[in-house]
Order: sequence, then C-alpha cells, then structure tokens
Amino acid sequence: MVRRAVLLAFLIAAAWAAPPAGAGEVLVTVPPLHSLVGQLLQGVAEPRLMFTEPGQLGAGALPADLRARVDAADMVVRVGPAFEPALDGALPKVRGAATRSLTLTETVPLMTPAHPTLVDRPAGDPDSRFWMDPRLAKAAIGRIGPGLVRVFPEHTERILDNEIALRARLTRLEDDMRAALETLPGVPLHVPESDVLYLAWRFNLNRTHCPAAARAADGFGLAPGPDLYFVLMERIVAALKRCQRDPAAVPIN
Repeated sequence: MVRRAVLLAFLIAAAWAAPPAGAGEVLVTVPPLHSLVGQLLQGVAEPRLMFTEPGQLGAGALPADLRARVDAADMVVRVGPAFEPALDGALPKVRGAATRSLTLTETVPLMTPAHPTLVDRPAGDPDSRFWMDPRLAKAAIGRIGPGLVRVFPEHTERILDNEIALRARLTRLEDDMRAALETLPGVPLHVPESDVLYLAWRFNLNRTHCPAAARAADGFGLAPGPDLYFVLMERIVAALKRCQRDPAAVPIN
C-alpha cells in the first residue's frame, strides 16, 4: 500500500506538470517497447507501432506517412538515437518535440559496446536493447508511466494499476528466467561486451555464443500487442537454453 501511494503521488504530480497536447495519440517506435506501453495503457488506449520492419530504423528521411504520425502524436516513445536514427531528423522539427518525446536510453542503463569480432553486435556500438533484462524493463516503465499520465490524466489510477501489475509480471519473468537457466538468486550484475554476453553474466550462463538469442531480441516478425514482450522473452530464454547445450558454443573462461 505504501508503494502504491508513493507511485500514485508521483503520477499525479506528473499529470499536473504538463497538460495533454491533444486527443491522446501515443506512438511507440519498436515492438518490444510497444508491447510494454500497451500493457501500461490496457483499458485506456491503444498505442500505435511506428516501425514494423528492422530496415525502417536506419538513417534517412522518414516517409511522409511516418512523419505525419510523429507530428500528430501526443507522445513518442523511442529507444534512442543509436537504435532509431531514422527518427532523429523528425523530432527536433515537429511542434513541441522536447516535451512530447521520451528517449529511454538517456537514463535507462545500456549494454556496453560489442567487440567487432562478435556476430551479435559486429558494429561495436552500444547495445540499446535493454528490455532483454526484465530489471531494466522495469526501469523503463518507471519512466514511461508518468509520461502516459500527462497524456491521459483522467486515467491516472488505471495506469498506476497497470504499472503495478506489469512490475509484478516482470519480477515473475526474471524468476522464471533464473529457474529455466538454472541461475542461483543473487548473482551479481556484471556488464561485459555485448547483449548476449550481458545476459550470460547476468544469469551466470556457461556459454556466451548465442546468435539465435541476439537475432530474436528486436521482436520484428511477431504479432504486435501487449503480449509480444513476454513471447519474445520466452524465445530468447529458449535460445539461450539451446546454446548452453551446444558444444560449439563459447564457454565463459
């Protein structure tokens, strides 16, 4: 009850901080984030998914239809410039972009840069796919919730209830991941060189080479919606389990 009261007070303060810009259109860039936002908005509204194919994320001018969606949205939730460079040229030029866009990598911890020889992140850029760790997903929804309340202040209580339920579900997901990957509780967080290595250290896995888990992480190809995130994580965990049984995978020294 104390935690709920604190969260409610925080969300109410967010609602007073900035009035909604319009009718309540929330645009989310990629499927995993769209899924998490969809769960926060259950019973309130349906967010729109901006990018449906990985090729749309790259640098270049946005197509006119996507640019129109950005311009019309009351809130744009994105990962960050390194992940969706296609959005960079649009946000600074649309009305009120500074107050309407939420860039999660500005405050949510990231994976460290990958080594150029690794197949999962050969470019060497920092990996922005923080949602692969349920704890980091919880950090993200803690930022998203107050933004949604500014768009839908009349639904503050419902958004709060959805956030509490989603936090509990993410906690159960981490527990399920530890059980499936046979990880003892209390393994310290250690961030090494890439996304899959991050999960290998995070859950104390014996083998790190798992391109199947890395390729699954963006969520493209799955049916969009509130349940996508947990379906995606099930696939990642299944791939990690297969890699632990693969003698060709690379063990941690």
